[in-house]
Amino acid sequence: MKVFSMLMLEHWLGDSLVRCHHGTEEPCCTGGIRLLDDGEHPLMPSCLYVGTPDTVRRAVCGGRAGVQAVAILCAGGEPLEIDVPEFLTLFETSLDLISLYNKVQEHIHVYQDWDSALRQVVYANGGLQKLLRVAAAEIDATILLVNPGYRHIASIMHPAVSEPTAVELQENGYLMFETIQGIHHETPLRQSAGGDLVEYVSRESGNYTIIRLIRYQDNLVARLCFVLNGPRPNFYFSELTRTVAEYVAEYMLGKQGMIYGANAALGALAADLIEGRLTDPDALEQRLKQIKLSVRRFYHVALVQFNGCGEVGGVKWNYAISLLERLFTHCNIATYRGNILMIIRKTDRSSRLSFDEARMMRILEQYDGYAAIGNATEFLMSLPPVYHQTRDTMRIGQTLDPDKRIFFYEDYSMYQIIEMAADSAQNRLGSQNLAHLCNNEIIALLMHDKKHGSDLAEVLRVYLRNERNATATAKELYIHRNTMLYKIHKIEEVIGASLDNPMLRERLLFSYRVMEYMQRYQKEDILLPMRAQNQEKRSEADDGAEE
Repeated sequence: MKVFSMLMLEHWLGDSLVRCHHGTEEPCCTGGIRLLDDGEHPLMPSCLYVGTPDTVRRAVCGGRAGVQAVAILCAGGEPLEIDVPEFLTLFETSLDLISLYNKVQEHIHVYQDWDSALRQVVYANGGLQKLLRVAAAEIDATILLVNPGYRHIASIMHPAVSEPTAVELQENGYLMFETIQGIHHETPLRQSAGGDLVEYVSRESGNYTIIRLIRYQDNLVARLCFVLNGPRPNFYFSELTRTVAEYVAEYMLGKQGMIYGANAALGALAADLIEGRLTDPDALEQRLKQIKLSVRRFYHVALVQFNGCGEVGGVKWNYAISLLERLFTHCNIATYRGNILMIIRKTDRSSRLSFDEARMMRILEQYDGYAAIGNATEFLMSLPPVYHQTRDTMRIGQTLDPDKRIFFYEDYSMYQIIEMAADSAQNRLGSQNLAHLCNNEIIALLMHDKKHGSDLAEVLRVYLRNERNATATAKELYIHRNTMLYKIHKIEEVIGASLDNPMLRERLLFSYRVMEYMQRYQKEDILLPMRAQNQEKRSEADDGAEE
């Protein structure tokens, strides 16, 4: 449970506060409120003490306050006229002892109830929108939570606050570049040393605005903005916003801190593109102005997957990302859905991505990782299909070639096409049988081999792969060239067609890819579904004959 601050206490005392002395250190006050007595024991730094002028004088002058940060509330309004130690926080009030004790106790109870409600939302995974709704019960302000790209995450609009920035965010789902530039050029009236707290009066709306930054390590994760009604600062609300920011950070980072181990702004942009929330080119242009992409024209998408979550073989994600940044000097790195996402600059579309593959292998082997390199593309709007191609390359490559760790899309693109054709066949034709994608000639050849114990299908595969070079094929199969020519003649006889037909050769090569996909990925023999289908036809014919 969060501990209230001395600024909160000063706000709660209100007009009853006569004089105050803030110590050099903030008392923690975790031990509750205690009435100050005339005992001999030193005062405990963890407690907030409430006493009369006499008990306060005797405690302070008698040295019971010690040398640690202690907070004392004095009732009665009578001037103490004592030297206050620099480490002591002392508030003199006009209230009598009982009224002072009850008033402070009541405010602390309300604050702790509010704090408990915030904590319950976090622990119950109630959502950021609900978290802001609970926050608004104690803070009279419009509350906006945006990602590093100033895109809407959650918000609460206060009916009394007129704020154009909030309206723009609510209508568009993000802020325009000009609006963002205006925010960055506001004059801070109050700012923390690290820049994680900024307070200013908006030049456009005249509202006092409090912004707290949510960070994961050194990376910006989100901005939490509180817009008050009017230009007057409220330092009590400023203190409450710290509590809200801590819970927002705990909610966002508690179980998924690794998501923010890289460029969070790029990660948010990639997620919006891939998941279809960003489809307007103008909006994309606005977002890109906030991110310094290494891409000049063409780029590759690469995915790196490490076994484990948050830690990579005992090494944190940020360390793995730093290794990749050294390997790919002209790239932007983010994280998306548990993988490292890289957008790697490329000078042209045609050539295969060149990098130190041996070094990449050492990184992947050391931390049990895998990498997939997608196609080159020119437009960032193409990120969704290229991402899905790269993701499928990772999955298919790990199954077909489990001994490899680096997979290139061009090596597996045909298998992805077959997979998409299979999905379409199932959805549109109601069939899961990939044999339908093969031509009849290859099926006839397979059936011939099955019946006669020959290897003509394999001979044809090697022959086509060697672009009908009989000598190269014979050498690869360890047979005489004349034997090779005889087998080719036999193949043409079995399939009843000439291999001089280029369209037939294309269909045959595609059929071999389908067979390979079935055997190596689906672990299925192409003849099995064929036999099952023939058996089903025979059964139907028999049933018809009986009728």
